[in-house]
Amino acid sequence: MIDPDSELEARYRSVTVTPDWYQTNIPCQVGCPAHTDVSTYIGLISQARFDEAYLLNRKANVVPGVLGRTCAKPCEPVCRRNKIDGKPISICWLKRAASDHREYRHHAECPPVTKDKKVAVVGAGSAGMACARDLRDMGYPVTIYEQYPTAGGVMVNGIPVWRLPRYVTTEECDEYMADIGVEIKYNTRVGRDIQISDLLKEYDSVYLAAGCYIPNALTGPDNKVIKGADLEGVLDGIRLLEKTNYGEPAFIGKRVAVLGSGFTAMDCSRTAVRFGAEKVYIMYRRSKEEAGSDEYEVDEAMFETVEFNYLVTQLEVTSKDGIHASGMRFIRNKLGDPDASGRRRPVPIPGTEFEIEVDTVVPAFGQYSDASWLQTEELGLEVNKWGVPLLDIDTWMTNHPGLFAGGDFTQGSRNLISAIGDGRDAAAAINRYLGGVDKPAEPAEEIELPDYRRGMVDDYESIPHQMLPSLPLKDRYSYTREAETGYTPEQAVIQARRCLQCQLNIMIDPSICILCSGCVDICPYDCISMEGLSRVVKADPLHEDAESWAGGADMIIDEEKCIRCGLCIVRCPTDAISMVQFEVASPNSRWTVSKIPVINVN
Repeated sequence: MIDPDSELEARYRSVTVTPDWYQTNIPCQVGCPAHTDVSTYIGLISQARFDEAYLLNRKANVVPGVLGRTCAKPCEPVCRRNKIDGKPISICWLKRAASDHREYRHHAECPPVTKDKKVAVVGAGSAGMACARDLRDMGYPVTIYEQYPTAGGVMVNGIPVWRLPRYVTTEECDEYMADIGVEIKYNTRVGRDIQISDLLKEYDSVYLAAGCYIPNALTGPDNKVIKGADLEGVLDGIRLLEKTNYGEPAFIGKRVAVLGSGFTAMDCSRTAVRFGAEKVYIMYRRSKEEAGSDEYEVDEAMFETVEFNYLVTQLEVTSKDGIHASGMRFIRNKLGDPDASGRRRPVPIPGTEFEIEVDTVVPAFGQYSDASWLQTEELGLEVNKWGVPLLDIDTWMTNHPGLFAGGDFTQGSRNLISAIGDGRDAAAAINRYLGGVDKPAEPAEEIELPDYRRGMVDDYESIPHQMLPSLPLKDRYSYTREAETGYTPEQAVIQARRCLQCQLNIMIDPSICILCSGCVDICPYDCISMEGLSRVVKADPLHEDAESWAGGADMIIDEEKCIRCGLCIVRCPTDAISMVQFEVASPNSRWTVSKIPVINVN
């Protein structure tokens, strides 16, 4: 395999193909923190094999129905389909389609207990459940301690029902954990009902995955708490979502200001609309380009009549009676130099103060971890300045033997799929600590796919991207009705066929290639070229030992452009070109490309 070298124009570097090369050549799988086998499950959906796609997803990311509605989609910006028409494969929404359109419930089999050492997990959120699931698969008995009456963590207490119906979380969190034999002690708060020191005595290992639930303070440009932050009508975003999700009384007035621009802010603003607010503002101190939520979330909020105001910072919550919020003062900003986050710092503009009339203020500036229950001194824990345990990032263990931690609790508030990846890494580390050994990865294989004819039977490169179907505006004023209706089975199959199937690779056998250039002529995206061997460099072209071939020619394939159409295979007169699927199963690194045919053939 030959890769273009970016340092020397029109020269190419000869490299040895390894499993690592194949894996990093699948950008969606690289971009996913849990390394989900995206290409394979999208291929299954393209054949309407929804049940198989669902089970493959559950193996990698534990809660596919949840993630199909709420994932942060780090895989989609790197999708190669972007280079064809500027629209990635709808990886997240297709994950939901696999969940929605499967035929069976798929109760999981309970793995046998084969280990004599026990593990406790604190928190039944995404990191805790991912860790518990993998440890159960390894044969460990696992008990989760959860302070809420349900499993799911932020999936239940932080994501609105109109985005994520509770039948989905009940099945994939509570029931799935019960199916595989994970015991969950609900309504049990570690630090109140039981101490970490007690868990360390009872269990051979403890994993802290308590989430990140303490809201950041309502501060102004000087980072000090602003006047009026304690007035009635001021309610932190994560607390508002928790109350409305669990059916507790929550005051939402007629005019609402939501402060912030992340996913929590979007959820709070759209929740306020559903609870009868007549005017909802999003107020954000930076510009739209620096906002924390994605374009789709912003568009949905705007469609639901939320008004966005950028480059403004809060100065004061005002009150007419000294008890209830009645308005809010802001100052306009301009953008200065980048700060530590890499985003341009908002700089207040003197003389631009203004006030809006509101009766509800919802700060949504993110959260930090509650470390007050950790018994830091008793356990001798090393912690950072916020009291959160320090970890050996290679082992996920604190300085106290057998006490592990991870997910948002130690890494900060992020997204579900990142926490799932953390939990799975921690499970592997805990297994090694308890004396377990990593299962060896299956040998990597290159499987030739005979009679590959995708380009002749499917005009997939011209299939347009379709947005996810959703309710019309008039039907969205319900807190319990899901706003997005999802793809139909037919729509899902069509959208899945847009996938380029990056786990497939064109191979040219140099022993029978006659350098006729037929493949060059027929390639629709000019990704195959014939180059003189003098441009092909063995080893690093910048290294003093680098060597070029003097004469002859070779065929160069640009993997970034290839759409896996197979036309070159049809054109080749000597059958020197083949389509190969790379297959590997590596249970400990979470890298997997499944041995399932996922292509369209004649």
